[in-house]
Amino acid sequence: MSQNLLVVIGAGALPELQMSAACRSLAAEIGAVLLEESCSRSPHPMLGHLTSEISDSSGLTLLSLNGDVGVDESCEGSWIDALASWRIPVLMLAEPRSDGRFPGLVPAFVAFARELNLSLLGLVQLGGDWDAPARRTDGLPWCGCLQGPDDDPRGVISCLKQRQLLMAREGAAGSV
Repeated sequence: MSQNLLVVIGAGALPELQMSAACRSLAAEIGAVLLEESCSRSPHPMLGHLTSEISDSSGLTLLSLNGDVGVDESCEGSWIDALASWRIPVLMLAEPRSDGRFPGLVPAFVAFARELNLSLLGLVQLGGDWDAPARRTDGLPWCGCLQGPDDDPRGVISCLKQRQLLMAREGAAGSV
């Protein structure tokens, strides 16, 4: 698993401007280099290039993927399949409906990610009011909210760090 790369995806196609703003905020808060790419690019060559380019770097690179990662846009496999194959840590953004609830696509994307054994560090609400009690009852790996009245990039980062440590421990325990 790459320790220097975090990929941010949407649970389905999200508004590009809002996703971009959230990724800029997150990258600035953690001091990461931000790259933005479209899901129409072929995933495996891109990930091969990125992982070899940043493997010697001590800094973090945040790759924001615009579009639907579950669709094979390049005819060379979908991004979500490639991310699972490469074991690259992923943060998933989800946009609430106008009533504050989430479409069924969000838990479906999380279930799909789990089925693929994707290194999903967490899920972040993109915009809207954060309802912590409701999010706890969702049973989804929520880390917080960005780009809304309850915007909390530091809380999201803290959650991601804890989850990354947990995944690293589980990976080490599984390799013994």
